[in-house]
Amino acid sequence: MSKKIGFIVLTMLVLFGTFAFGAGVKTLQVGFTTAANEDDPYYVFGTQFSRLVKEKSNGKIEIDVMGGGQLGQEREMFEGMQLGTVDLAIMTNAYASNFVSASGVFDLPFIFKNNKIAAEVLDGALGQAVLNEYTGQGVKALAWGEGGFRHLVTMKTEVRKPADFTGLKIRCMETKTYISTYNALKANAVPMAWSETITGLQQGTIDGLDIPISVIYSNGFPEIAKYLNLTGHFYSPLIMCISNEVWKELTPEEQNILSESAIAAGKLCREHNARVEGELLKKMKDAGMNIIEDVDIPSFQALLKDFYGDQKSSIGGTFVDDLLKELETKK
Repeated sequence: MSKKIGFIVLTMLVLFGTFAFGAGVKTLQVGFTTAANEDDPYYVFGTQFSRLVKEKSNGKIEIDVMGGGQLGQEREMFEGMQLGTVDLAIMTNAYASNFVSASGVFDLPFIFKNNKIAAEVLDGALGQAVLNEYTGQGVKALAWGEGGFRHLVTMKTEVRKPADFTGLKIRCMETKTYISTYNALKANAVPMAWSETITGLQQGTIDGLDIPISVIYSNGFPEIAKYLNLTGHFYSPLIMCISNEVWKELTPEEQNILSESAIAAGKLCREHNARVEGELLKKMKDAGMNIIEDVDIPSFQALLKDFYGDQKSSIGGTFVDDLLKELETKK
């Protein structure tokens, strides 16, 4: 009997110790909609964030990376964060601008000359001011990452000049800036969830879509579409957000760990894009995709010269003027 009691006591101690150890670890989930692929920028942003949080917290906080829409599409994730049912999400800035209009300032077509200038703006005072706008929406924006410049993938048509857009059915996110841009180019904007895009291309519901190079490659578009037109008409920041409900349950130390890790992960995401985009383009070309490089960017800029002013009221505040003023100093 004494041996049996001893065994029971020992078992209870082991179980208690295991429970106590587990209770000391906080586990959060971060979601995104694209493929969990090592070249996908959403995945890179999420996995680097997870790694850094674990290191900085000495294993006391773990981040489960949930790609492929496991936590829902972007609207569902954002609304889930507002309700506190989703912990964190990596959002496409253009989609998030449906909830926070100020984010639309970074979606203006042909607004950034290159990735370096975009990063300087996003990491500066204007980028922080836009992040601050999220707080009133039940969500805290932690940091910027990078999807990259969005280029046009098409099934049958080469696009080099504005007239080539005429009549094309282009999948885009349901955001005013993107839809207005395609209207100005006389294309037919087709708002469509990411999960429906490949089927839409294959069935002819859409003729093309805009996405960054790394997303094009990592999500298998070279096997589906014929042309990659290097229009670079939108720059696509990524934004990592956390539910306010989750945030307020964290200690100041834990909040600092998540903030620092998100900022560092966003920079690593940019570095990854810069490192791999050239080789991914080569791989897509080798796979038989036609890369259209001689796009007449000045003609697009001339056509859209009044567009920025037209978007001021929907973006709100002085964000458009502030961005244009800052970009003048970077010419």
